[in-house]
Amino acid sequence: MLLLACGLFPARVATAAQSHWSVELLVGEAYNARSTTRIEQGALGRLSTSGDYETRGLEAPFHYAWRISRWQGNSAWELQLLHHKLYLKNPPDGVDSLSVSHGFNIVSFNRAWESGGWRFRAGVGPVVTHAEANIAGTAYDGPYELAGAAVLVGVGHRLDLGPHFYLLGEVSASLGWIDAHPRGDPDLEIGIRNPALHAELGAGYRF
Repeated sequence: MLLLACGLFPARVATAAQSHWSVELLVGEAYNARSTTRIEQGALGRLSTSGDYETRGLEAPFHYAWRISRWQGNSAWELQLLHHKLYLKNPPDGVDSLSVSHGFNIVSFNRAWESGGWRFRAGVGPVVTHAEANIAGTAYDGPYELAGAAVLVGVGHRLDLGPHFYLLGEVSASLGWIDAHPRGDPDLEIGIRNPALHAELGAGYRF
């Protein structure tokens, strides 16, 4: 029994050594495919349009993502916030402006895998929005609300700078759908189905 215990001890130490946490912060830009957009407001009625959105990722508030990961060997469970932004470039008649600039925020629970410095992930979770608009002379702003859901997939590469710090770059694709209700009178409802590609650079720390 003593010999068996001594033989198992190094294996347990090696397994524990493979377990670690990491935190990461990235900034970047996104490309938005045409997004089905529905606008309902008393004075305007109901409009449905193919929205052409831009992200303006490097303008405040920035397009960013942060995540915390629990690694066990080459796989991990993650909690991630992707702060995505949408600015409508082709508003229909009666709509002066429409944006989700303080966040088309995708809060996702991810499963990640790593091989040779490459990381692959897939996730799903809710979307928290803060929408703004100016429609038929009425200004709308917020609030933050749980407005929908999203799925995402991504791939990235890690460049180690030492035992703890590293740089990383990644691309990901998301598909999110929301039904938001910005504050104002008359009531406004905005429905957006947004497919997007994201490209980001950042840094991480493992511990």
